Amino acid sequence: MTHGLKSVAVVGGGVIARSCALALQRRGVAVTIIAKPDAVPASFGNAGHIAAEQVEPLPQVSTLLSLPRLRFPRGPVAVDWHHPAAWLPWSFRFLRACLPDQVTRGRQALRALQAESLPAWERLDHSLPGPTLLQRDGTTKLWEGSGAALRAHAACQADCGTATTRPLTESECAQINSRLHALVAAGVHYGGTAHVVSPTELLERLAEAFINAGGTWISDEATVLHANADGITVSNTDRVLRADAVLVAGGVTSRRLLPGLRLPMIAERGYHIEWDHGDAYDLPNMVFEDRALVVTRFGKRLRATSFVEFTHHDAPPDPRKWAALERHVHALGLPIASEIARWHGSRPTLPDYLPMLGRPAGQPRLFVACGHNHLGLTLAATTAEQMAAHMLEGTPIPPALSPDRFHPRMRGTS
Repeated sequence: MTHGLKSVAVVGGGVIARSCALALQRRGVAVTIIAKPDAVPASFGNAGHIAAEQVEPLPQVSTLLSLPRLRFPRGPVAVDWHHPAAWLPWSFRFLRACLPDQVTRGRQALRALQAESLPAWERLDHSLPGPTLLQRDGTTKLWEGSGAALRAHAACQADCGTATTRPLTESECAQINSRLHALVAAGVHYGGTAHVVSPTELLERLAEAFINAGGTWISDEATVLHANADGITVSNTDRVLRADAVLVAGGVTSRRLLPGLRLPMIAERGYHIEWDHGDAYDLPNMVFEDRALVVTRFGKRLRATSFVEFTHHDAPPDPRKWAALERHVHALGLPIASEIARWHGSRPTLPDYLPMLGRPAGQPRLFVACGHNHLGLTLAATTAEQMAAHMLEGTPIPPALSPDRFHPRMRGTS
């Protein structure tokens, strides 16, 4: 049952939940967002990149072979050995996702999603009142040291979906180097990608548009879902809300509300530091590949982001990650004109690094949109369009994104 929905409760307050809620509300559904009031969504702290060029799924043999050199402190990948239960079962499923047939399946699904990631954001951005939220000047990836030219050449030859690539000229590299302490040897510019002007402003504008369209926002924590023949109820800390359907889009907290699905979801934690640049920064948004460091300008602020830390959602942050970020920033000579603020957040990640979209088998009133990993911002707008069409018109979701794909006995029973 996907047609005739008059009311939907959306659980979650991040960019996926807000985008989906707005899409449904604009199509005539009475939508209520239920979001924990003190929760800061992972989309608040990301690099702001609409990464349309990332069409290769991470689960591959090449990823496994690169892990020794990518492990922290030498690289950006860290495993929390204090919480093995959080990542060990997940890692076995990740290994399965590295099998050739699974890689092909994942590549096809991700490529299809990414083909609409930027066009969907352009449609959503155009529909919002006020100035544009997108900067469409692409992104620049840089390499330092020996072998940089070969790595840049390989990046230009790699599949990047609808994005375009071109190597940086010597003069472009020289211009970047004139403003840095470290020397860049080669770089690639990616066209057909974008950045948001501010993740905070984006979240605020989506919420404002949702409320102005007639949506309702409840600042509370959803605790239990209960479905019956007449609808589905969402129990919160001090009330019960009834709706025709529920869309769970709560990031890493989604797993708690969906015990029957046994989601193999892990908290893939990222870290950032942010500071004022004092109007002394005029370089493009850049990715320093050798450092696994993304540097983004948001107005008068600079943000440096990195790390893939597999841990428990509630585990305390590791201060060594922030210290490493600060070392990179100082080594690069980026201008600092204020105190440095620190942030960490958990990306919801499934073993095949694909989102989970659609209706679980045997659950006619329950829908999910979660597990977008580091591509949550990138895929938010196209996810909203697909979920609205799926929930209101019955438009099918590709099987590779099915909520039942990790449980073979449930596939095809919906």
